Amino acid sequence: MTAYDALLARRSAALGLAVALLVFLTMLGTDDAAGTHASRLGRLAALTSLAGGAGAFLGAAQARSRGEIRALEATGFTPFRASLGAVMGGAVVGLFGVALALVPGVDLSRLFPRALPAEAMWTRDAAGWLDPIHRVRVTAEGALGWAGTASDVVPVTSLPAPLAETVFALAVAAVAFPLWATARERFPRRALICFAVASAAVFVFHLVAAQRTPAMTLVLPPLFLLVDAAASHRGGTWS
Repeated sequence: MTAYDALLARRSAALGLAVALLVFLTMLGTDDAAGTHASRLGRLAALTSLAGGAGAFLGAAQARSRGEIRALEATGFTPFRASLGAVMGGAVVGLFGVALALVPGVDLSRLFPRALPAEAMWTRDAAGWLDPIHRVRVTAEGALGWAGTASDVVPVTSLPAPLAETVFALAVAAVAFPLWATARERFPRRALICFAVASAAVFVFHLVAAQRTPAMTLVLPPLFLLVDAAASHRGGTWS
């Protein structure tokens, strides 16, 4: 690792942290009043790999605009080796999200949206209609009030988020996004891969939440991105 690699890593990490901070401030400004800081930190943990990728992309783009990357070409560096510092800086930001997910109290359950169970619908009883989830009752006269006793309420079990699988997927994403962001690709293909990975990630998180697929499936979207990034860097040439 050269001094320039360290400089580019610090520059990319700083840009990635700035993006992550902007994302968190956006959460604070747009979340509903019922949102908690624990759930916001959980979502931030999942988004820091994206912020790291953005930091690596911006750091590498800045180095190219200054001619720094091109200067390394004259020394015999490959495109991947020249942008290694940017990849490292972005990965550090992504790994911060992994560490955040492991902090006790951080709520990852918001990453796994679950629909209310069927028995949570309004049910008829002797006193009127009951919403067993929110403990709201509407009487035959039309009066609205809280459910009378806790025994009337159908218990709802909330499955815990798969911590180990989520952390592993975030660790793969922490490396995959910066590596992919610094690879030289034409815009149409880059946009297509980005859309495909984002859609697959949302789809997989919903499937895991519904217990339709094993939790380890979470690693598939970032793993695909990692393989694509490695292939792009392997075939990358100076132009």
